[in-house]
Amino acid sequence: MKSIHDVRRENLIDVIERDFNGTQSRLAERMGTQPNLINRWVNGKKIVGDQSARKIEKAANKPTNWLDIDHNLVIREKESDVDTSDACMLAAHNLRAWMSDNRDLSSQKKLADKAGLSQSSINRMLRNETTITIANLDAIAAAFGRRGYELLIPPDDPSVIKYDRSRYALLPKSEKEKVESFIDFVMIQNARNQE
Repeated sequence: MKSIHDVRRENLIDVIERDFNGTQSRLAERMGTQPNLINRWVNGKKIVGDQSARKIEKAANKPTNWLDIDHNLVIREKESDVDTSDACMLAAHNLRAWMSDNRDLSSQKKLADKAGLSQSSINRMLRNETTITIANLDAIAAAFGRRGYELLIPPDDPSVIKYDRSRYALLPKSEKEKVESFIDFVMIQNARNQE
């Protein structure tokens, strides 16, 4: 198992590659620090401490504690088959995915505050240590601008359309009808092509 220092170093290298075009000095400039410090972190000559990790996350526009997560494990978890027979496990899996994709609700505390629940309730749900209630599902999903039932939809369900639900909700009724009409049109065209 990797140490927190190894995980932070790997994530730092990834951030530099993806967000700073592989240029350590760009991250150093954004952080207001010396480039040689970044180089020492990357080469493992100096460990990335807690305060430095939070500064890196802020400079890279990542959620708090993002540097501390082994994203290779998260990706493997997302790619693995989820046991969809257990609603609690499915809800926990989907909630972890939603949190990892949402900077503002990436921590249990932030989510609990916005959903009006206790942090321990969020923690127990994520650890699949509690029975989920419809009220809690609705409260948690509402924090993300979504509906409770969406936490119970298996990942990559072929019947689900992926779209920005919060932006869709803001559309006037006439625009929503256009979206629905277009979906119907595409399905009718596809059915005709299948004949």
